[in-house]
Amino acid sequence: MKKKMALVFLSLAVLCSLASCSGKKEAQGTTEAATKQLETTVKAEETEKAEEAAEKQDEQDGDSLRVISLKGPTSIGLVNLMDKTEKEGLAYSFQMEASPDALLPEFISGKADIATVPANMAAVLYQKLEKDLYVLNINTLGVLYGVSGNAEVKSFSDVNGKSIYSTGQGASPEYLMNALLKENHVAADLEFFTEPTEIAARLKENPDAIAILPEPFATATLLQNSALERKFSLTEEWNKLYAGANLPTAVTIVRKSFYEKHKATLENFLKEEKESIEAVEQDIDTTASLMVKYGILEKEELAKKAIPNCNVHFIDGEEMKKDLEKYYEVLFAADPKSVGGALPDAEFYFSLG
Repeated sequence: MKKKMALVFLSLAVLCSLASCSGKKEAQGTTEAATKQLETTVKAEETEKAEEAAEKQDEQDGDSLRVISLKGPTSIGLVNLMDKTEKEGLAYSFQMEASPDALLPEFISGKADIATVPANMAAVLYQKLEKDLYVLNINTLGVLYGVSGNAEVKSFSDVNGKSIYSTGQGASPEYLMNALLKENHVAADLEFFTEPTEIAARLKENPDAIAILPEPFATATLLQNSALERKFSLTEEWNKLYAGANLPTAVTIVRKSFYEKHKATLENFLKEEKESIEAVEQDIDTTASLMVKYGILEKEELAKKAIPNCNVHFIDGEEMKKDLEKYYEVLFAADPKSVGGALPDAEFYFSLG
């Protein structure tokens, strides 16, 4: 088991490319070669040391929960719980990371108990961790938008024959765009960048260009460049094709083995997480203030404008299962590696029932 677990760490270089708001501009062959090289050089004892450290940490923490999330939309739903934890001394600790390559080792090693991650990454981890994983809920729906100053572009179909800037090569933005282009019988040339800020700079030079931007970067870019408009939403395009199935962006996950030891604590956290997410929808002003407090964004006015487009929601149970199954089915058809090479089985989906 420990030798197999070592391979999980070796896969981090590949997994980090699957985050929905990041992208590495590299060829598939290069990625695969790098992964093979890692798998032959990293020793199993490194993983064993991480496991031992995690066990010691568990003994120290008791029933407290260590929650890790990606900075951005996937953390917005937690800020009200962060504030409540600080004020009431609840048994939770929170950690935000800017990229998956920082988040994944913490979760896989057991240094973090719960994580909010891109939806397709959860499916990949399910296979890599030998199915020792539950997806608990969807915490964020679609956050990708088409932005341009081109007067000819009024809808998604108008990108036909044009070039599109995007982040997320080898990740869900690429898979999703390819699926939507195919289903709409539209052809476009996707040009990938590592950071949304690079795209914003290109749009400043050429407002007629078309870009796919995630929130809150889409809102920030529109506020900084009055020549641009929000032309279409990939969520709306998804809904046209797959009526009745939401487009998931991020989910909350936990190890099954951890849940079995801490059922009551985890189930209480889920209630608190749901209340925190509902507070986002009910009180945008307070949430915007907390987003600044906890370092997600620097300005409250930007946060207030971005929050409605970040689609923060709490979806669990059968509705979660239905939404994720359709999403994984679409991504699997685009590229099986996008979901770990196989569709997750029924044991992947957590239910309190």
